[in-house]
Amino acid sequence: MQNVVSYEKNNGVAIIQYDNPPLNILTIENLEIVNETIKQAELDNEVNVIILTMKRQGKVFCAGMHLDEMLASKDTANGIKGYCDHSKEIFSTLQRIVKPVIYVYDGVVMGGGFEWSLFADFRFCSDDTTVKLPELSIGILPGGGGTQMLPRLIGHSRAKEIILALKTLNAEKLKELNLVSESYPSDNLMESAVKFAERMAALSPDALKFAKLAINNEQNRPISECLDIETQYFIENFATPNASEGITAFRQHRNPIYK
Repeated sequence: MQNVVSYEKNNGVAIIQYDNPPLNILTIENLEIVNETIKQAELDNEVNVIILTMKRQGKVFCAGMHLDEMLASKDTANGIKGYCDHSKEIFSTLQRIVKPVIYVYDGVVMGGGFEWSLFADFRFCSDDTTVKLPELSIGILPGGGGTQMLPRLIGHSRAKEIILALKTLNAEKLKELNLVSESYPSDNLMESAVKFAERMAALSPDALKFAKLAINNEQNRPISECLDIETQYFIENFATPNASEGITAFRQHRNPIYK
């Protein structure tokens, strides 16, 4: 089988690229390979920020999940529930890991390729990107987290336009809805995403970790509990050598050296 995942790192940034021509269809087997690579980056002390992307195939970035595999799962021991649970478990790795994850689209994004991105911390796209959740057009619904993550990011009414009314989003609409941070010409997309990632990668890895944990723990909790969680993460980070280094460097008017 071809090598569907590449991994490279430089200046504290890991780039993980999925490549499964002709349409970058997502299979469970391939998703597991990507997931293991993401976990590898999570454990790599030379990596502070992760970029996840796919190799553009003509106009297509990702055509979504493998429909035949989805249908075949009905006859397995765990059934379609097992299939949905497994894919969501993989997608949500982006949210669970403590290092920031940037998901970069380039071209036409369908179904699961879009749902996966909703678990990332940041999203960038090319100027000619379009995204769509087409599942209702074939009598099913998004099963990779789209019905839950999208309303959390843009609200229920907007999410229903995309899921129920099958609305296609271009780069401008993605920016308007804050689903992507920025769009760039395809030729400059990765360079721009890497520069963004390198700025974060130069920060304290401890501070990055605790800040992400504190923000993600906000969801579905009372504000008083969220504030207590923030305080706990602040205390844990404040006790790290990197926090001491950052404060000392600031007082000495020099650049910090984080480890």
